[in-house]
Amino acid sequence: MIISRYLNREVFTSTAAILGVLFAIFISQRVVKYLGQAANGDISGMMVWQMVGLFSPVLIGFLLPMAFFLGCLLAFSRLYVDSEMAVLRASGVSEYKLIKMLLPIAVIVALIGGVVTLWIGPWASETTYQLRDEQASKLELNMLTPGRFQTFQKAKGVVYVDEAPEESESALGNFFLAELPQEEEGVSRLVSAKSAQRFYDEVQDKNFLQLNDGYVYELDAEDKVRKVTQFEHYYARLDAEQSITSRRKITATPTIDLWKSKDPMSWAELNWRLAVPLSVPFLLLLAIPLSRVRPREGKFAKILPAILIYIGYVIFIVVFRRWIEDGKIPGWIGYIPIYLLMALLAVRLLYLHSRANTHNGKNNEVVS
Repeated sequence: MIISRYLNREVFTSTAAILGVLFAIFISQRVVKYLGQAANGDISGMMVWQMVGLFSPVLIGFLLPMAFFLGCLLAFSRLYVDSEMAVLRASGVSEYKLIKMLLPIAVIVALIGGVVTLWIGPWASETTYQLRDEQASKLELNMLTPGRFQTFQKAKGVVYVDEAPEESESALGNFFLAELPQEEEGVSRLVSAKSAQRFYDEVQDKNFLQLNDGYVYELDAEDKVRKVTQFEHYYARLDAEQSITSRRKITATPTIDLWKSKDPMSWAELNWRLAVPLSVPFLLLLAIPLSRVRPREGKFAKILPAILIYIGYVIFIVVFRRWIEDGKIPGWIGYIPIYLLMALLAVRLLYLHSRANTHNGKNNEVVS
């Protein structure tokens, strides 16, 4: 049907435009964050764009319901402002028929949101953790920046190197290492060397530093030198603070594992993921009556109240998620009370909207 294709195209265009704007805003903030981590030596420059790419589907899943809601509002409001909706009403297009015509775009958005949040999102989170673990295993050796003091082993030590010789990428200049005292020993160490060479031991699967021509100073609890050792070659292994596989967040857990687990945390995450595709039909029902504006009001007249309703919806979801995690609400109930509230609100607004249209239609007949 021509009208159905036209309406779906209008909603799709508005949704895509809003999603693009919101995505650009939020992803730019994430890029700045990752660039700051790269500048601090926490991640490599190459890893910045990998993490941005992996974060993109997670962000899209988060923004998609809001973009669809606002896209419907703007598309319908423009139809009201241009009097196209009045023509559709005169042609016999009721609220029920309007909802039926827009089902294709709603189903497409719901499917995209479901695929992103239920499968792609967890995979992207898990891949991000793997990248961080792999990066962490090489962090201390491959990211030593000449001329800067850098911490390692959860800030229990400090490393400083001078400029590295240009002829060798693995060589370092004057090397200084300071380890804070261990709690059980109360002894700290200072290591100074004229040069250092980094290499990888395939047998032990570890990264090492070979220090050349230097001294090891052992200090007691009162920071007095109790032992000095001169060496020609000294081997040190600097373990990254994340060298042990990082503790995975539940966001990286596959959806099927959440379903099998069914503990409060898994239930909360599962309901959170399902909220994206399940929100789409309720937001469509709300957008139709909320988008009704008078021609002189402009198509942005109802944006603020619609955004406030959406914010309230998100707040309810966040609160219910916390309650599910704490065991105050059974996981199988999930967000059902919120969906029922949204459905009742949508039905009420549609009823009032239908009555207003009927009343306007009668007035027009009397005037004529």
